[in-house]
Amino acid sequence: MAEEVGYPFNQIPSEGFSAFKSGIHGWGSICGALVPAIYAITLVAEGDEQKDMVNELMAWYKDTPFPIYQPKGLNLPTTVADSSLCHVSVTKFMQLLDIPRDDPQRSERCGGLTADVAKFTVAMLNDFADKKLATGVFKPSAVVGECMACHSKMEWAHGKETCTSCHGDPHND
Repeated sequence: MAEEVGYPFNQIPSEGFSAFKSGIHGWGSICGALVPAIYAITLVAEGDEQKDMVNELMAWYKDTPFPIYQPKGLNLPTTVADSSLCHVSVTKFMQLLDIPRDDPQRSERCGGLTADVAKFTVAMLNDFADKKLATGVFKPSAVVGECMACHSKMEWAHGKETCTSCHGDPHND
């Protein structure tokens, strides 16, 4: 985008995003592909439009079988993270293949996923610029609403992630 669009994208030092690899320097928190995408959205949209675009990106990410793009012509299997967390997303992929953390397929998968997030974000930004942006296509899972119906009454409880993918169903435990 720096080359195609110019300002403000040509003012961003891409090196600043290297810390987000592996869920922020290996912490396994938010997927590192999402952070620069969200930052790009914040450069062009504000208010409700920005919030809607970020929500769309996050919900799309949790529901999408990755990787769509297959780096180096590989035919990697796809997995759905059902979460924006790096460790959830990567773990599902590694468990499916029964591979260790340092397996090259893991890196190839994350490279493909990063390309997928970039492509989706650019398409959204193009639609925003053309005033054709459709949001609300991707949504939090229904279980989030079920959980938050009670838990939102607790001041500390908030979120849009699929609660049961990490916490199970505490009402059945």
